[in-house]
Amino acid sequence: MAKSWMDMVNEAKAEVTGVTPMEAYQSLQDDEEAILIEVRDAESVPETDRAPDVLMISLGTLPIRADLEVPEPLRNPRLQDRSRKIITT
Repeated sequence: MAKSWMDMVNEAKAEVTGVTPMEAYQSLQDDEEAILIEVRDAESVPETDRAPDVLMISLGTLPIRADLEVPEPLRNPRLQDRSRKIITT
């Protein structure tokens, strides 16, 4: 039987820790290597609504940009270090 959307959400929640905006801010302050990724399409997020140093990578392209096996021009170099903390919004 195929997984439902809710099944996939529940599996993700079991693996990924959610944080409040304040916790995310503090984590970014405490860890200079941490990355904040905005997964909404860049054109839908006004420049004035973006966090400082946010990395704009749409959700649809994030798996490609982080994949170590795709050709290098398709990757984002900031996502190659698997030990970095990643916070998405």
